[in-house]
Amino acid sequence: MRRVSRTLCLAAAICLGIATTALAVTPPAGTPDLSQMTIQASDLAPGAQTVTDRYITPASGVVASYSREWLPGSTDGGVPLALAGGEVQFLGSAGVATTQFAAAQKALAKKSERRLLAAAIALEGRGRGVTSKDVSVGRPRSVSIGDAALELPLTLRFKGRRARVELYFLRVASVIAIITTEDARSANAKRGGHELAADVASHIGAVLAAGGATGATGPTGATG
Repeated sequence: MRRVSRTLCLAAAICLGIATTALAVTPPAGTPDLSQMTIQASDLAPGAQTVTDRYITPASGVVASYSREWLPGSTDGGVPLALAGGEVQFLGSAGVATTQFAAAQKALAKKSERRLLAAAIALEGRGRGVTSKDVSVGRPRSVSIGDAALELPLTLRFKGRRARVELYFLRVASVIAIITTEDARSANAKRGGHELAADVASHIGAVLAAGGATGATGPTGATG
């Protein structure tokens, strides 16, 4: 649950225009190439620009994490978006990833836990005048992406504007990915999020199937 909370707060920070400060790190040797698992330029229309693109310090129990955020314009499928991004986390085994996904699913099903998430997000934006009444977290919904996936809607009100964020939390084998999309229009955030989550699930499967190499001396060395 702590990992989900961290990612939601990251999504809120992006939407509020708050720069993230996570340091780039080098993943352990043998880590699959996480940079090839998250949202790629080919998943977005030409002109998309990266805001963050690096390995970051993983949460407890996670072997390695990679974060990439975009100013996309629109997806390759033509869905307009203000922002998009996400994080992929290598857990080391499918069993551990399954357990972590199930724990997050159970927690997010509770209204009390979603209220705590809303409070955490409001705390993230307190310096910009965001309060708990400006944040609402909806109920999660299971979707057919990867081995398991959840869609979680989030609404933010900030400086007179309303932003809809869709968070997709998915698992493919030993990897968990969190994809966030934001737009003023709910339908765009939802459709764009579903499209990009499906793209990421496909990327993860391809990298794992190829046994993609790495470690500090390979293509998964520290970036950013």
